[in-house]
This record gives sequence, C-alpha cells and structure tokens, in this order.
Amino acid sequence: MNNHYIKALVICGIAITSISSCKKKDKNEDPSVRAYTVPTTYSFGNENYASSTTRVKMAVELDSYLKTANAGSTTISLLDSKITGMWNNTGNQFSDAGLNASGLNLSSVTADANLYKSYADSVRISNTGTAASQGTAGYIVRGTNKIIVGPRGLEYGQAYTKGIMGALLFKEAVRLLTSVKTMSVKDTAAAQAAWDEAFGYLAVPANYDTSVTYVNTDPNRPLLWGGYLAERGRDIQAGGIIFAAFLKGRAAIGGYDRTVRNQQVDVILDKWEQLAAAAALAYVTSPTTSSAAGNLGTQFHALSEGFGFILSLQHRAATSKLSAADFTTLNNIIHKDFYDLINQTGFTDLVTAQNILKNTYGL
Repeated sequence: MNNHYIKALVICGIAITSISSCKKKDKNEDPSVRAYTVPTTYSFGNENYASSTTRVKMAVELDSYLKTANAGSTTISLLDSKITGMWNNTGNQFSDAGLNASGLNLSSVTADANLYKSYADSVRISNTGTAASQGTAGYIVRGTNKIIVGPRGLEYGQAYTKGIMGALLFKEAVRLLTSVKTMSVKDTAAAQAAWDEAFGYLAVPANYDTSVTYVNTDPNRPLLWGGYLAERGRDIQAGGIIFAAFLKGRAAIGGYDRTVRNQQVDVILDKWEQLAAAAALAYVTSPTTSSAAGNLGTQFHALSEGFGFILSLQHRAATSKLSAADFTTLNNIIHKDFYDLINQTGFTDLVTAQNILKNTYGL
C-alpha cells in the first residue's frame, strides 16, 4: 500500500470523525422540545401564585376601606393607623388573618409607593364635609353618594386603586414575564415560579371562563385587572386571549419550548397593555359626552380612573406600540386641572388623548 493511499485514508478518517463530533449535542444547547398538553384551567400540579393573590386581596381591602368615605352625605372618619397598617401590613389591620400573617405588603413592591400612599391618605385628610371647588379639596356629589377629590378634581380613592393596578400589579407582571424570556429553557423551576406569580396579578380564578357573569358574592370572582377583562376588555377579547396565553406559555415551559413560551409572553404583554389603553380611552371619552356634561361627580370619577390607567402605561414592555412622545402627551394631559379639561371648548386635550389611544392600540 503506497504512502499516498495511507495518507488519504487518514485524512478521510479525520474528516469523518470531525463530522460525527459536530453532530453531538453541545451540553449548553437547549434540550429538544418534548410533548406537552395545554390544560383548559390553570392547573399544572405545581402552580403557586399565592404571593401575588395575597397582594391583590390587600389592595382590594384597602380600596374597600377607602370607599367607606363615599357613603352618602355623611362624613365617615378614616383612621390613619388602619390605612398605614394595610399599606405596610402592620398591626393586623386586614379582616383576613391570612393576609396579616403573610409577611407580604403593598408598599415594598409598588413603584412610586409614596405617591400612591399619599392618595390613600388624602381620602382621609380631605373627607372633612367641605364641598369641593376648583382649588379646594373636598367632596362632590355623585349620584346618591359622593367622591373625595383634590383641588384639581382628582378623586383620591380612584387614583390609589387604578394607580396601584398599574404601579404594582401590571408593573410586576411585565417584569416577571420579561424575565422569563431571558431564562434558559432548562431552568423550568424559576420560569414556572415567575410565570405563576405574573398570572396571580391578573387576578382571575384558575377555571376562568369569559362566558360566565361573575357576581360580587362569588369569592372566586375576578378582581381588579380580572374584572376589567370583562368591563373594558370584552370588545378586544382580552379575557380569552390573555388567559389562553397564560395556559399555553406555562405548558410550553415544561415542554422546553422556548419559541412558544416567548410568543405567549408577547401576546400577554401586548393584550394586557391594550386592555389598559381601552380602559383609559373609555374614561377620557365619557366625560365629553352630552349625558355627562355638567355632572362633575360623573366626569371627575371617570377622569380619575383614566388617570390611573394612563399611568399604568409607563410600566409597559419595551416592545410597546406607544411611543415615548405620545406617552408624555397623555401623561401631561391627565395631570392637568380637571376643571379646566372639562371646560375646554371641544374638549381639545381629551380628544387628543382619545386619538393617541385609538391610533396606537387600534381601538
């Protein structure tokens, strides 16, 4: 056998060995996608979203307490110790002993926490029995009840409740789901934990059904954002789309399916943001209708809800359709004196806000 033939065999062997080694799976590569089933309820055997559910319940109970100040024409005194205790979870102020013992609170996870705490405090401080007017805080009649507003007409209770929906619940959901997209598919435990916590902030039951009309006496009814899936999200099918994406994405994590997992993150964040925008649009539109004209209680209540939902948009994902410039415009408008906004000829600023929301989000 001549040397040239031997060399050729050696070279060929090296080439074959190299090709074979390239076919071996690198230890850092993702494992292959494995079969998985998407359930019809949020039931995976190891799901745990107790922390976010606890904070939702805390936010709701504080909201309920603040609303007692709106009862008819009677001035109901609110206790600073109770408001502060619920906010920080000190002094066993919640009616649910489980909330008191949870070790969790609202204050430590809310963006601009001092601002939203000040809105809650202002319900108590401004509930003095003084009628509100431009420049003066007090009450404004709304139907058979009243609302407590500041000197520019902002209803403090709504600023707290809708504000915390954005500055805590939505903000945390965006943070958690965004973090999942950066995780290795092998790190299923961390991804599942983050996904579950984000789901809890949506505040819907595990067997959520968009065809069901949930009543206030149902202990498992949707709360806060969950309630808005039906109240303001029905036309954009927010409830069905977001819930289905939570189910599919959670199942995909267990199946090592990075592509589907990340797609569902995008679906949830896009639709949840659109839900916030749809709510904001409704509330900057209703004060301009003929049926609301001259009814300050109705107009300021709506604008105060719109205030909170617009502020929610500052916590939107990096993939948001809303430009920084348009958000600044919306934010500047909703921070104006409400007395001035409703008295503008043609509601110029509110119409500008309506157009931004419609055009950006396809509403």
